[in-house]
Amino acid sequence: MVHAHCRKFFVIFFMKRLWLILFVVPIIAQVDGVPFKLKKGAQVVKVKPGDEIVVRIYKGNIFNAKIFPNRNLKSSIYKTVDFEEGIFITDNARISFSDLYSISHITDGTMAIKNGKRGFMYGGVGGVLLGFFSALVNDKGPPMNPFSFGVILGSAGSIILGLEGVVKGAFYPNILEELVIGQGNWKIIEWNASGLNEGE
Repeated sequence: MVHAHCRKFFVIFFMKRLWLILFVVPIIAQVDGVPFKLKKGAQVVKVKPGDEIVVRIYKGNIFNAKIFPNRNLKSSIYKTVDFEEGIFITDNARISFSDLYSISHITDGTMAIKNGKRGFMYGGVGGVLLGFFSALVNDKGPPMNPFSFGVILGSAGSIILGLEGVVKGAFYPNILEELVIGQGNWKIIEWNASGLNEGE
């Protein structure tokens, strides 16, 4: 009987400790993150643990060159940063500082209007140039006026890409200023354990 009570006591004790490790400790760890700071001139922007952000990274390529960023517009939740390893941590990714292209805070609304305007502009410019040069090099069929053909294709391109931008943007959250990281843009401020700037 005594042994049975002891076993029951240890089982309950162990289960309580296991519950603490599995549920309480991760919650505390999530709250206790390190802010991430960016600086450009006299401006300083802070990304706090729990902030909803959009992070864009450089596209991978065979030369491992940091040239073009991806087109990510999905949001994530910022958790913390590891300065020793140079890792930016969100709820769904661990990103090396060298792969970071930009960070943007989320605001109200969606990207529908911004994406629509961008698509309208790119479609118009691309369509006009394509139509203009196509008409110039056309040596088969009836002659075409380069300017008129350019306007026609530009109008069509603006409408098509503009509508595509509106539809796609409606599924993504709106962002504030995109903070592009790199030389001549925003730079990362490293913080030590006491919360003071290093190298400032």
